[in-house]
Amino acid sequence: MGESDPLRRASRTVALRVGATTALVVLLAIIGTALLFDRQQLAEIRGRTETAARTADDVVDAPPGTWLVKLTESGQEATRSMPAELAAAASAVGPDVSGATSLTADGRSWPAWVDQREGGRYVAVYDIRLHTGEEQRLLVSTAAAGVFGVLLAALTGLLAGRRAVRPLGEAMELQRQFVADASHELRTPLAVISTRAQMLRRHVAADVAADAAAGGGDPTSARRLAEVDQLVHDTQAMADVVSDLLLSAQLEHVDEVAERVDLGALASEVVTSLLPYAADHGVTLVDEAAGAGGCVVLGVRPSLRRSVLALVDNAIAHSEKGTRVEVRSGVSEDQVRVDVVDHGDGVDVADVEQLSRRFSRGDGGAGSRRVGLGLALVTQIVRSHGGRLDVTETPGGGATFSVLIPATAAD
Repeated sequence: MGESDPLRRASRTVALRVGATTALVVLLAIIGTALLFDRQQLAEIRGRTETAARTADDVVDAPPGTWLVKLTESGQEATRSMPAELAAAASAVGPDVSGATSLTADGRSWPAWVDQREGGRYVAVYDIRLHTGEEQRLLVSTAAAGVFGVLLAALTGLLAGRRAVRPLGEAMELQRQFVADASHELRTPLAVISTRAQMLRRHVAADVAADAAAGGGDPTSARRLAEVDQLVHDTQAMADVVSDLLLSAQLEHVDEVAERVDLGALASEVVTSLLPYAADHGVTLVDEAAGAGGCVVLGVRPSLRRSVLALVDNAIAHSEKGTRVEVRSGVSEDQVRVDVVDHGDGVDVADVEQLSRRFSRGDGGAGSRRVGLGLALVTQIVRSHGGRLDVTETPGGGATFSVLIPATAAD
């Protein structure tokens, strides 16, 4: 439930992006270095073989890393250390070949230079294994330096990310504290306003009842009663929003101790407490969670109860009179599942992401789910318990909100 989780994710994201960018740069640098090294080495090898072939007067004193072969009409002579297969390939060079060439032997391509002279030819062959060894050492050292650079860049990105998001974290803490303080200060005056509005409603209702008993029916009194009823409803809605704001601030700041909670029994408790509320709305609230055993999760009981209560309250509020709201629970694939099924105006699945944000509503017009913090708080609570909130369409119309939380052992 800590508010530092988004900041930690932001820090890790910065570190990963810096590391990935550095890795790409290092990879391009290694490829460029290898290509440049090959080009420079091939040019140097060509110069060595040409010099060795043009200046040779025998095959004994061959330059380091180079073999010499002297071809005449009477036969051929080769440097003693030269591999026999390579010497045979040099002897097979045609009389019309001159200048830079390559010989194939022992599964390799060996750079060579053929110098045509009067009475014979000299073939200088470079030991390509020296070049291959140097290239491998270069690539290994460059790769090692690149890995170190990537790790260093990732560490630097992590530290820089933390420093970058620190002001954001402080701002979020100030915002949380402001919301908590403002909500706490508003609760008392809102409670007073709500109480006075209810007292006013009782007085107006008594006047309307007295007029009706006297045989008169004042339309103005009836309209006044309707306005007062709306005032009571609005003040209660405002009090609910303030309560949700305070709860949201507490959820982001307080790490409560987890315990084993029977989510099925908790859902049944919620149904029992909301039966009168559902009856006032003309909705039949059905407890299909009763008797479901093994629905034990590890979590914070007050928060879990708040989430189930918010879903059931939301289902009742969006159900037509005469319809049903079913609450079901069970265990499926090591997850405890609580389904709140209504048959009301439904919800567009595409709006779920938006509905889980604070103070938002769907785009479905008059049938959209209401503005508030309820669904956002439910999503926050469920995610803090390692679970998720799924929303699907109820067959025949309506919405089904499903809370899924990893199950734990009952004992």
